Amino acid sequence: MARSQEVTAIRRAFAVAAAATVLGGCASVAVERAKDLSSAGIHYAQATAKVVDVASDAAVDADSDTQVVTRPRPPVSQEQQDQRAARLEQLDAQLVKTISLYATLKRSVNAVEAYFRSLQELANGSQADATGEAVKSVAERVDSLSDALEKGAGKPLLTNAQVNAIGGLAKVVAAQVHGAKVAKALERDAPTIGRALALQERVLELAGDDIRNNLTKSNNQFYLSKVKTPYLKGDIDATWADHRRTYLKVRALGQTEAAVTSAQVAAKQMQNVWERILSGEYSAREVTAMLKDTDDLLEAVGALKDATKAR
Repeated sequence: MARSQEVTAIRRAFAVAAAATVLGGCASVAVERAKDLSSAGIHYAQATAKVVDVASDAAVDADSDTQVVTRPRPPVSQEQQDQRAARLEQLDAQLVKTISLYATLKRSVNAVEAYFRSLQELANGSQADATGEAVKSVAERVDSLSDALEKGAGKPLLTNAQVNAIGGLAKVVAAQVHGAKVAKALERDAPTIGRALALQERVLELAGDDIRNNLTKSNNQFYLSKVKTPYLKGDIDATWADHRRTYLKVRALGQTEAAVTSAQVAAKQMQNVWERILSGEYSAREVTAMLKDTDDLLEAVGALKDATKAR
């Protein structure tokens, strides 16, 4: 080989190696970005699913507590029993509707989590064809549950402006940032996930009311039986101090609007994060920060439940 040909061959080899390094680096960045994206969606979904469980229990407990407080004194006549039977059936029917709506909401949230997990696998290149179909299948599941949420609510939950904005999400996907396979999935599914997040926010407005009402009632009853009455009787010890700490912590968090409505706020912020993810502007720290209030509320509810069991 002539000297000039040898030099040319070496240059070509270096060029190919450099291109491979650049492409490999870009692919690596795309995979890491998809992992961050997935972590955000998974964290949001897991925290929100726990709040939905709390809301579902709270809806029943708040109504049951009301029935206990307003129960009639014996003896109860047959006429009163007939009236109470009809009333109980009516109350149960409404609660079944509420719990069913929360159950659908939780399935929607879980499906969104599954979508982000599948998207991460797609970015990793794991059985690309099969995984690509899995992502599409999960997205279809999310869309079906969104239809069920609106049907369960019995009325349209989104305004025309919201619907139009969601429909335009596919146009903001930055394909060069996410990599070809992920970008293709995002362009297809951007409106579907955006709609699910918007519907979850609206339904979570109801969850905020249920949590607020039950948290306040339960905590007040806990205060009377475990804090105030023992204090008045002088029957206080280390256990009383623990109960007082629980009461005050729940009271502080329960009366903070940001904590009580944290799940709804998180769903609203997640919509903004989703749009920024699509456009390539995103920081994983944002999701952790925005879910802090949700985590605080869940901790307070958990502490009250544990303390109440000991009564």
